[in-house]
Amino acid sequence: MYDVSFSSINVINGEELGDTPQVSLQVAGRRAAHEGEMLVIFLDLPTASPSTCADIARTLNDAFVRAPGGVTSALRLAIKLANDRVVQLNKGAPPSQRLEGSISCALVTGDSLIIAQAGPAIAYARSDAGAFEVIAPYTTAPAQVVGVSPSVDVQFNNFAVQPGDVFVLTGTRSTLGVSDELIRVCMGKGDARMVAGYLNANVKRGRMIGVALSVDVAAGAAKPAAASLSARPAQPSGGSGAAARPAEPPASHVSAQVAAPPAAAPFGATVTSSVNQAARSVQRSLSAFGARLLPQETPAEVERRSRTATFLLAAIAVLIPIIVAVVVATLYLQFSGEAERMRLRNDAQAQVEAAKAVTDPAQAKADWARALEMISAYEAKNPDDRTTFDEAKAQARARLDEINQVTRVQPILLAEFEGSAARRIAASALGVYVLNTDANSADYYVLNAERTGTTGKKVSITFSDGLTTTRATLVDVAWATTTDNRWRTEGAVLFNANQIFEYSSATGRASPIAIPANADATPVQVQAGELYNNTVYLLDTGAGQIWRYRLAGDELGSGDSYFRSPYNPLKESLDFAIDGAIYVLQRNGAILKYFSRQPMQFTVTGLPDLQWRRVAAIALSGDDPNRGSLFVLDAGSGSVVELTKTGRFVRQYRGMQDEFIDAQDMSLDVTSNTLYIATRDRLYSFTVRPSASPQPEATPATQP
Repeated sequence: MYDVSFSSINVINGEELGDTPQVSLQVAGRRAAHEGEMLVIFLDLPTASPSTCADIARTLNDAFVRAPGGVTSALRLAIKLANDRVVQLNKGAPPSQRLEGSISCALVTGDSLIIAQAGPAIAYARSDAGAFEVIAPYTTAPAQVVGVSPSVDVQFNNFAVQPGDVFVLTGTRSTLGVSDELIRVCMGKGDARMVAGYLNANVKRGRMIGVALSVDVAAGAAKPAAASLSARPAQPSGGSGAAARPAEPPASHVSAQVAAPPAAAPFGATVTSSVNQAARSVQRSLSAFGARLLPQETPAEVERRSRTATFLLAAIAVLIPIIVAVVVATLYLQFSGEAERMRLRNDAQAQVEAAKAVTDPAQAKADWARALEMISAYEAKNPDDRTTFDEAKAQARARLDEINQVTRVQPILLAEFEGSAARRIAASALGVYVLNTDANSADYYVLNAERTGTTGKKVSITFSDGLTTTRATLVDVAWATTTDNRWRTEGAVLFNANQIFEYSSATGRASPIAIPANADATPVQVQAGELYNNTVYLLDTGAGQIWRYRLAGDELGSGDSYFRSPYNPLKESLDFAIDGAIYVLQRNGAILKYFSRQPMQFTVTGLPDLQWRRVAAIALSGDDPNRGSLFVLDAGSGSVVELTKTGRFVRQYRGMQDEFIDAQDMSLDVTSNTLYIATRDRLYSFTVRPSASPQPEATPATQP
């Protein structure tokens, strides 16, 4: 009979935090058929409160005490009931407060110790003779996380213990940034108290929460001969009752469950021993060789030979520690990195399995988003292993698309721009105008009949003196057309705070038209421009105003302000569009709607993502405030969100490869329902569905 002592491990970034409620000790003597059993429980649930840990541990111990049959079946039932309790506690809890992790139990019975693990648990075993094992049963398949579903798999390891054996129980949620090599070294320092003390003192980065156990001879008992540590899986509970038999004598071979990384310790020790032995052999050979030649050598030769031998021995003495240090450091980095890789992978796989089991859309959305974050963290540290989670990522995206009502489109790549620059675009019936606001230049891309590409070379817009650039600071571009009395010519209008440039497709030139300066309408900082009913509209974020200048012959009229006084919300605006009403897109994603200077009801409802990431542009289908759709480009998520003209969510479009992330502008050609998207280096297009049905709101169809 042996005594088993235990001690808590609880350290975060070098700060020892004392005993942890995640560790519980139960003397299971009430099981009549198994007197003297001791059950050590470790709950890998770092977010659980002390009272919650006590509740779960009590549930597990009571189930074990009352369970009939062998210890293996009793442990399996006890852990299942403890998992059921965790699942029950998680019902209705927000994702940040859910209890998820693993459960580890160490049962001491007679001269054996049984370790039972459920979830992504980790245990370590070290014999008095120095053999070291990592017990992590889920190395190839993901573990069923405790607290996620009623079903949980329990893995067993049975040890025939000897005095001096040491064990550590922990889990992936409770161990972060701690290498197996550090744990191995600390486990060789003595009993459970010493092991816990060394770990608490030496974990300077990361965290480790767990429990250390050590085996010693009971008082009055003789210490048996030392034996090497070996493990064998416990037999499953069943009709044979084999699981309840005492542990078998130590096997002569190492268990197949021993993970590869622990081989670092014996391998490093072997390398060190071999190097030291080689050094001693060289020293003995040099001494023997010198002794044989000494009678024939002169005193000078003896002195020279002595200096040479001394130099060689000194060199060997210096090189050996360096070689050993390099080997040990290499092995340490390799195996500690491998352990961290396995933890990240197992955590990600466990989260994927948890997300698969959720049916509630809101919870599934949070779980899949978390799974993608964990997968990204794993791939960032393991860039060569990007195929492990391909299927999981595809499943996550499909599920999130379903929840977010995303329509995936295959956009057509129309053009690749020269260089990377800030750009604004305007769609016409036959092509797209692209303004480079960094270079103050603009080009026209003519589309083929199928709108699957451009025809010939781009047309560079020419300004005065035949130049394709201008000194004026251009901020926006709009399609000019005589259709619906939008403008007097066919082409485009480019906007500046002091003037506009009217580009005529007939002449191929852009002519400046001055914006009259007067006290009633003087732009300060023009953010965007639009054309409507032969009138120039300028969104001025500097003054918090919208200016209107009606075309009178070849000049612009004196102009007036849309609002009677500056309107501060406009200072946070990005873009605007006009269809008889004016829609203003603000930086936070809010949309303001006005008609005849009066605010109109517009509230975004039904948006699955609940909030915008980073909006960039707005576009309208049709020139009717009562029918059609409003499109918002959310560059942060790479989405084009379609709303009704009263704000109700309809759908959202995303590229098959998320091509629209960080896009800069968009424009809609209402004649073909083609939406154009510009990034800093590419121009895309895709076809949107027909416009939404008319809305109940009625708006007079007059000048806005």
